[in-house]
This record gives sequence, C-alpha cells and structure tokens, in this order.
Amino acid sequence: MVTVEYMVRAALRRDTVMSRAMLRACGVPVPRALPRPGSIVEAGAYAGLTECFANHGSPMDGRA
Repeated sequence: MVTVEYMVRAALRRDTVMSRAMLRACGVPVPRALPRPGSIVEAGAYAGLTECFANHGSPMDGRA
C-alpha cells in the first residue's frame, strides 16, 4: 500500500490536473500554476524577484 506522504511527494513533482486533484484530496495547498510561455501575468506575481538578482558585490572583491 502506498502512503499518503508518497502520493503527495509524487504529486508535487508535476503540475498536471491529476496532480492538483491529488493534492486537494490529500488536503495539501496547491501551489500556484506556472504561467504558459509567452503569456501575460500580473505584476505582483513576481514581486520579490528583483531581490534575487540584486548585485550586492562580487565574490572576487575580497581577494587579496
């Protein structure tokens, strides 16, 4: 018999209708769907993204 944890881990690996249904059935919050390539998304969808790409210095700056 397969455990619920195994089914949840398997469902989280893919973003399909069936995996989302499995997550809902197991009571796990369904992650936001990825937008299709070329689609237009709302501006707030990537609100924290600029922090990821901020250049706070080079790793080469500390070389002696």
